[in-house]
Amino acid sequence: MVNVCGRAPCPTSLWLYEQKQAELSKQELLDQKFDFDGTLYVDGDWTKVGWKKRLEDLIGKQLTKKEWKKLRYKSVCVVATKEKVILDFEITDSLPDARALIPLMERIKNRFPEGKIKRIVSDEDNAIIEAVKTVFPEVSHSFCVYHQLKNVGKKYSEEFKAGDEIPIEDEIVYNEIYQLITSDTVVEATVRYQNMLNSESYLELSKASLKAISYAKEIFKRNVDHMMKGFTPVTNNTMEQTFSLIRDIIENVRSFKTESCLANFCYNLFTYFNHTYFATGKWRGFSPLMRAKLLYCSG
Repeated sequence: MVNVCGRAPCPTSLWLYEQKQAELSKQELLDQKFDFDGTLYVDGDWTKVGWKKRLEDLIGKQLTKKEWKKLRYKSVCVVATKEKVILDFEITDSLPDARALIPLMERIKNRFPEGKIKRIVSDEDNAIIEAVKTVFPEVSHSFCVYHQLKNVGKKYSEEFKAGDEIPIEDEIVYNEIYQLITSDTVVEATVRYQNMLNSESYLELSKASLKAISYAKEIFKRNVDHMMKGFTPVTNNTMEQTFSLIRDIIENVRSFKTESCLANFCYNLFTYFNHTYFATGKWRGFSPLMRAKLLYCSG
C-alpha cells in the first residue's frame, strides 16, 4: 500500500520550481530551430509587477494610487512569427524609449543569417519603430493597421446593432475609410481622404460615420507620415491574437513581486505556448512550432 500525503504543494516550493524551470525554458526559447516566411511581428503588452511597500521604503515616501499604478506596470515586448511562434521578449518600463528595445532587436538579428529577415511588422509605437530602424536599417518595416480598422468598426457597432440595416450613405463612408487606412501609397491615401471629406459634405450621415470620419482625420496624418518614411500598412492581427491567448493567464496570476520573477514566468509561459496545440481551426491539434516546421519543411 502506497502512503500518499494529501497536502497540497507548498507555494514556496512551486515558486522555486518555476524559477529553476525557467532556466531550461529560456535555453529552449532562445535556441529553438525552425523556419519562417521572412516576416517577424513585434508588439508589447502591459502587465503588473512590483511590491508597493518595498518600493515606498526605497524612495522614502508613500505612493498615491495613481503613482503606484503608473510605476507598477511593465511592458513585455514580444517578437513572434506569423505562425505565432514566440522567439524572444524584453521587459521594459510601461512607456520605453528605443534604447530599451535595442538589445531585443540585436538578439533577434544575431539569431538568423543575414538576409533571412525580410520584413518587420509592428504597431505605431515609436520606441519599436526607432529600435527596428537602428538595428535593421535595410529591412522593410510595416505598421499594423488592424487596430485602426477595429476602432472604426467599433464606432459603427455602438450605433448599429446586429441585424440593423445600415444606410447606404454610411456604407459608402465606411468603405472609403477602410480604403484610406489600408492604402499602400500616400497618393492613394490622399485620394481616399478627399473622397471621405466629399462624402461628409454632401451626404446625410449617422453619428457613427461622423465619429469615424473624425477618427480617420487623425490617423490619416500619422499613416501618411509612416508611409513617407518608407513603412507600409498591413492588416495581419498576429500579435493581437497571440496576446489575447496569453493575457488571461497573466491577468490571473498574482502581481509579480520582482522583474526577474516576471521574466522567468514569461520564459515558462512562452515556451509552453509554443508547444500548445490549437483547439480550433485549420491547424487544430498542431502547436505553433509544429505548424512552422510543417509549412516550411524545417527539421
